[in-house]
Amino acid sequence: MLGYQMKVMRRSNTGNRTRTTLVRCVDFACLVAAYTITTIVAARIARVGMFVWPAPAASDILGWPAQYVVLFLIAVTAWNAVGAYLGIYQSGDRHGPNFAPLSRAACLWAAAIAVAVFLFKLPYVSRAFVLLFVLLGFTLIALRGRLERALDRLSYGGQLRVAIVVGSGAQAEWLIDYLRRHFLPNPYASVRRPAPDDELRARTDAVQTARASNGTSRMRTSFEVFMVAADMSEDVCSLIPQLLKRGVKTHIIPAVFDTSIFRLALSDIGGVPLVTVRGGEIDPLEAVLKRVIDFSGALLMLTLAAPLMLIVAVLVKITSPGPVIFWQERLGKNGRRMRIYKFRTMRSDAEKVLKANQQLYNEYVENNYKLPQDRDPRITPLGRILRQTSLDELPQLINVLKGEMSLVGPRPIVPDEIKEYGDCAPLLLSVQPGLTGQWQVSGRSSIADYAQRVKLDMEYLRDQSVATDLRILLRTLPAVVSRQGAH
Repeated sequence: MLGYQMKVMRRSNTGNRTRTTLVRCVDFACLVAAYTITTIVAARIARVGMFVWPAPAASDILGWPAQYVVLFLIAVTAWNAVGAYLGIYQSGDRHGPNFAPLSRAACLWAAAIAVAVFLFKLPYVSRAFVLLFVLLGFTLIALRGRLERALDRLSYGGQLRVAIVVGSGAQAEWLIDYLRRHFLPNPYASVRRPAPDDELRARTDAVQTARASNGTSRMRTSFEVFMVAADMSEDVCSLIPQLLKRGVKTHIIPAVFDTSIFRLALSDIGGVPLVTVRGGEIDPLEAVLKRVIDFSGALLMLTLAAPLMLIVAVLVKITSPGPVIFWQERLGKNGRRMRIYKFRTMRSDAEKVLKANQQLYNEYVENNYKLPQDRDPRITPLGRILRQTSLDELPQLINVLKGEMSLVGPRPIVPDEIKEYGDCAPLLLSVQPGLTGQWQVSGRSSIADYAQRVKLDMEYLRDQSVATDLRILLRTLPAVVSRQGAH
C-alpha cells in the first residue's frame, strides 16, 4: 500500500508539471491573441490615417513588417523570462498567480520590451502599438488566472479543506508549524492533530457521513491527512487503506535528514517508497550555454566598463601607494587554487596590519572573514567607495574570460573558509565560483551567520540552471545600486 501511495504522489508531481506546461501554453495563446487583436485594430485605424504601417520591404516575413515580427518574438521571450524570474509558474501553486504578482510581472515585462526595442534598434515600431499589445496581453493573462482559480474552487466543490497531521515527535511539530505558516488560509482553513488513532478513525468516518448526507450543501469539509513516517506505528499504517477507500487524500512525510538543499525524485523499489537525493548538476547542453553566456557577457561588460576601469585604476594609483590590482588565492572548481583579481581597496601592508593585532584577527575570523567597515584599519578611503559600489570586483571579469569563474555561482572562498561548509564542501567545489550569486543578492556581508551563507550557496547549487542565473543577474543590479550588504 505504501508503494501505491508513492505512485500516487509521483502522478501528482507529474500532474503539477503538466499543469504548469499547460498554463504556459495558454499564456502563449493569450499573447498570440493579444498581438492579433492589436494588429487588427492597427489595420482598421490605418485605413482612416490614424496609424501607419512601415512601407513594404524585402525584409518582410510573410507580409509582416520584420520589426513587428521581432517585437513579437521579444515579447514572448521576455514574458517567459519575467515569469521565471518572479516565479509565477511555480508548479506547487495550484491556485494560479494572484493579481499583485501579475501586475509586477506586467510592469517588468513592459520595461523589458522597451529596453529590447531600444537595443535591437526597432525605430519603426509604434509605441501606441506596443502599449495596446502589452495591455491586452496582461488583461488576457489576468483573466486566465482568474478563470484558473475559479476552476480550482469548483474542483473542490466549495469544500473547506482541513489538514490533519498524524505524529507526535519533533518532525510532526515542524510540519504543523510549516503548514500553518505557509498554507493557511489558502488552501487549508485549518491544521489539526488528532489525539489517538481511534479519534482519526472517527474523523474519517465523520467525513464519509458528512459527504453522504450533505451532498447538496454549499460548503463541505474535506480532510487531507499528513502521516509522519518517524511516528508511524503498525496501527497508523493500517489506517492508510481505510483513508484511501474513503477518498481521503493521504501524504507520507519520510523520516529522513533535511533534504531542502537537494533535488528529490520519487520512485519505489519492490513496492517500498524510494526517495532519490541528487545534487543540482546541470545537463551538458545547459553547461555549454552557461559558458557561452559567461564568455560573451564578460567580454561585453569589459568592453563597456573599460573607460570606467581606467579611471578607477588611475585613482587607486594616485590615492595610496601600492599596486593597482590586488590578487588573492581562492579555491576554484574541484578545489583548484586560483588567483582572483580586484582593484586594491586596502593598504599594501593590509595582511601585516591584520595579523599584527591578534584580537582584530580573531574578530575577522569570527565575523565570516570580514570586519565592520568602520573598524577595518586596512581599507583606504577610496577603497570604501569601491567596495560599496562593487567596482572593485570588475577585474574578476578576466577570471570569467579565463574560465576560472562564472558570472553566477557561489563566491570563491579562501582556503581557510572551506571548513565552514563541513559536509557540504564537496558540493561547493563541484561548480565554478561566480562573480555574483545567491549570497550577493540576499544581503552579502549583512548576513552575519556563516551557516546562512552556506545554506544560500547550497540552495543555488540545488536550483542551478541558466534560468536561475538570469534571475540572479537581474537581481544583482538593484542589489549593487542599493549597496545591500556591500563592504
